[in-house]
Amino acid sequence: MNKLIVNADDFGYCESVNYGIISSHVNGIVTSTTMMANMPGFNHGVKLLQDFDTLGCGVHMTLSCNKPLNDNLKTLVEENGRFHRRINEEIIKCIDLDELYIEFCSQIDKVIKSGVKVTHLDSHHHVHTIPQFEEVIKVILDKYQLPIRGNFKYDFKYEKAIPCLDTFYNKNISINYFEKNIEKIRSYEVCDIMSHPAFLESYLLNSTSYAMERVKEHEILTSKEVKNFIKENNIELTNYKNI
Repeated sequence: MNKLIVNADDFGYCESVNYGIISSHVNGIVTSTTMMANMPGFNHGVKLLQDFDTLGCGVHMTLSCNKPLNDNLKTLVEENGRFHRRINEEIIKCIDLDELYIEFCSQIDKVIKSGVKVTHLDSHHHVHTIPQFEEVIKVILDKYQLPIRGNFKYDFKYEKAIPCLDTFYNKNISINYFEKNIEKIRSYEVCDIMSHPAFLESYLLNSTSYAMERVKEHEILTSKEVKNFIKENNIELTNYKNI
């Protein structure tokens, strides 16, 4: 039987994202999420998880949203002290890898110290897959001994890298997404499907261009049609702590 992890990214972004993810778990097929340690909904998310221990939770390492947890990391931020919104090649060349390691470890440690039983790692905008950061990520994996989302721009030389389908996004979100991709899902013993379900609030609407689509994702991920399709095709829903 093929195993499928449906991971909801951006837990901790804000309360409406947190509630949307919890609803997608309780009423739908989301089995896993990843926490953003530097976002305003962090404490709210930690509290919610206390009542939903069936939802696996990892760390969504963040380099391109809001502010870092550390104040003295000059190469990771713009003049206003906030992360660069987009990590392009010019920015990558200027990033101090020691600063990157410090910030990512601070984010992971904050989630661990909050009491969350961290199941795995991934990252916002997939920055952990940037080839120039590979050595930093390997050191982090050795330190924390956690599974990580893989299968993007290069293959991790790490036994706990889980293949990921990142196509459930933007124009590709549809009620028949899983039907269209069933053979791809079946090609892996276990894989991770990235998702971003949420409800709406003003903070989300004013801070990202990807807002309304999150509501549509929630509708699809909690639909009876999708739940029945997963069951009828003998796909076992699981999360990173069970692999």
